[in-house]
Amino acid sequence: MTQEQHKSTTRKRNTANRSQNRNSKRRGNYSGSRGNNSRKLTTSTAQPDKILVAPPKYHKGSMRIVALGGLGEIGRNMNVIEYNGRLLLIDCGVLFPEEEQPGVDLILPDFNYIRTRLDDIEALVLTHGHEDHIGAVPYLLKLRPDIPLIGSKLTLAFVDAKCKEHHLEPTKVEVEGRDKLKVGPFNLEFITVTHSIPDALGVSVKTPAGHIIDTGDMKLDQLPLDHKITDLREFGRLGEQGVDLLMVDSTNAEVPGFVKPETSIGPALDKAFAEANRKIIVASFSSHVHRVQQVVDAAHKFGRKVVFAGRSMVRNMAIASDLGYLHLPEDTVVDLKQAHDIQDNKIVYMVTGSQGEPMAALGRIADGTHRDITINEFDTVILASSLIPGNEHGVYKVINKLTRLGARVINKDNAAIHVSGHADEGELLYFYNIVQPRCAMPIHGENRHLVANGLIAVKTGVDPKNVVLAEDGDVVDLYHGQAAVVGSVPCGYVYVDGDSVGELTDEELEKRRILGSEGFVSSFVVVDTQSNDVISGPKIFLNAVAEDESEFVRIREQIVEQLQDAMMQGTHNTHQLQQIMRRTLGGWIARKLHRSPMIVPVVADIAQDVEK
Repeated sequence: MTQEQHKSTTRKRNTANRSQNRNSKRRGNYSGSRGNNSRKLTTSTAQPDKILVAPPKYHKGSMRIVALGGLGEIGRNMNVIEYNGRLLLIDCGVLFPEEEQPGVDLILPDFNYIRTRLDDIEALVLTHGHEDHIGAVPYLLKLRPDIPLIGSKLTLAFVDAKCKEHHLEPTKVEVEGRDKLKVGPFNLEFITVTHSIPDALGVSVKTPAGHIIDTGDMKLDQLPLDHKITDLREFGRLGEQGVDLLMVDSTNAEVPGFVKPETSIGPALDKAFAEANRKIIVASFSSHVHRVQQVVDAAHKFGRKVVFAGRSMVRNMAIASDLGYLHLPEDTVVDLKQAHDIQDNKIVYMVTGSQGEPMAALGRIADGTHRDITINEFDTVILASSLIPGNEHGVYKVINKLTRLGARVINKDNAAIHVSGHADEGELLYFYNIVQPRCAMPIHGENRHLVANGLIAVKTGVDPKNVVLAEDGDVVDLYHGQAAVVGSVPCGYVYVDGDSVGELTDEELEKRRILGSEGFVSSFVVVDTQSNDVISGPKIFLNAVAEDESEFVRIREQIVEQLQDAMMQGTHNTHQLQQIMRRTLGGWIARKLHRSPMIVPVVADIAQDVEK
C-alpha cells in the first residue's frame, strides 16, 4: 500500500469512527461504511462511555456476525453468526482479570444478546481447547444445557471435564480436519490449523448468503510436534470457491517475519536442564500439551522425574495422556506426594502460573505459601509461555520474588524458551495471498493487533473498504459479498466472583480498588434534630490509612459546625446529614492528606428514636 493510499485509508477510518469507549477502541470499515437506519440506545453499565447505535432490522438473506468478545482484548473470544433467524456460535471463552479488577475470578462474554434467542441456537463450534475459547462454555450451558458442542476430540475432552465440575453433561459432536457437517442452514467444514495446543481447527461456514471462514488461533509452523501442519491446501481450495469474509487471528500481526518452529524449543530446554544442578520448576499454560511434552522429553533425557502441580495441569495432562496426545515414558511421572522422597537434582515440577496469577501454583511458590513446593538457592525456574498483553507487571513481580529467593529464572528475555502459537506478519501475508478473500475481519487481538492485521489484508489486495475493523458488540452484516458494521449491541464485562456470576458491578469494583489503594474511613455521630444539636461524636475510625486518628481533631470540629448549621436551616433527614459529613470529611482529607479513601458516614438521630 502506498503512502497516499495509507493516508486516504486513515482519513476514511477516522471519519467513520463513532464515539470511543473508555479503551479508545477503533471500529468500522476502513472505508467508514455504516447502516443509516439506526437509533440511539441506552449505555451499558459496563461500557459507560460507549454510545450504542442499534443495528437495523435483520435483512433476510444476509449473514450477520456479532462478536461478544475477543475484539480489542486478548480473551473472551465468542462470535455469533446469524442466517434467517438461526444462530451458530463460534467459541465461548473467558478473559482473565487484571490488577484493577480485584477479587474477580473470570470475565465472561455478555450473553444478553442471545439470552432471549437460546432456542434459535443450532450449535456451538469450538476451535480449540484454550480457556480463552472454551472457558465460558459451562456458563452458557446453564442457560440451555442441550446446545450441541462441535469440536475436535481433545477440545471436547477438555470441555467435558470443565462441565463435569459444573454438574453438566453436554451434547458433543466430534469432528476433525476436512470433516463436513450441516447444522440447520449452516454448511460447516473444518480445517486443521497449527496452534500451541493439539487438535486446533478453523471453520468454514457457508449459507446461501455467503461464505465465512473463522481461523480460530493459528500459525503456519512447518515443523509442529504432532506433524499436523495448517492445511493450506484446503484453505486454498476454499479460497478458489470464493471466500466472502475471512476472520483471521490477529494476535501477532505486529510481529515481523515468521514464528520459529516448535522444534526449536528442544535445544533451549536441553541447555537449561543440563545447567541445572538443583530442582527445576517449569511454568506453562495448563493446556499447552506440546510444551509439556517437550519438558517431559527433556526430563527423561536427563534422568529426572516429572511432577504435575496445579489442579488444571493435573486434570488436562491426564486427559491428554489418556487420549494419546501426551506420551509419558514409563516411570517418568510421579505424584506430588511422592516428590518429597526424590532428590532435588532428580525432579522437575510442571506447574501453572506462567502469567503471574497470584493464586496459581507458581505465584504461591514465589510467595512461599505453596504447601508442597518451595524455592531454594540455585533452583531453576523456567517460564515456558508467552506473555499475554496486560500481564507483564504480574509476571515480572513473580520473577523478582523468585530471584530474591535465589532462583535462576529463565524466560523469553534471556533464552529462546518459547515460541508463539499465533501467526506473525509474514505468515499472515502468505495466508491472505492463499485464500484471497473478498472481505477481511481481523479477530482475536487488541486494537493495535486488529489494525495491523487489517493493513496486512490491504497489502495483499483486499479493498480497504472491505476490511472491517470491529469491536466487541459491533454488528457486522454480510450482504451481496459486502461486509460492514451496521450498529452495536450492549456487550459489557460479566464478572465471576466466587459463586456470583454477573452480580458484581463496575461501581463495586471501583470501591474495591479504593479500599485497596486509599484505605477506609468511617465516621459516626449522634444528633438530636429537635434541638438541632450534635449529642455525641463524631467518632472517626481508620482502616489501612497511614495517619493516626489524632490528626483528625480539627475536622471533628468542622463536622459538628456543618451539621449544626444544616439542622438549624431545616435539614433533618439523616441521609442528607450523612452526605454533608461525607463531603466535609472527604474534602479535608483530600486537601490535607492528599488521598481519597472510601468514606462511610453514619448519623443516628435520637429524636427519631424517641418518636418510634
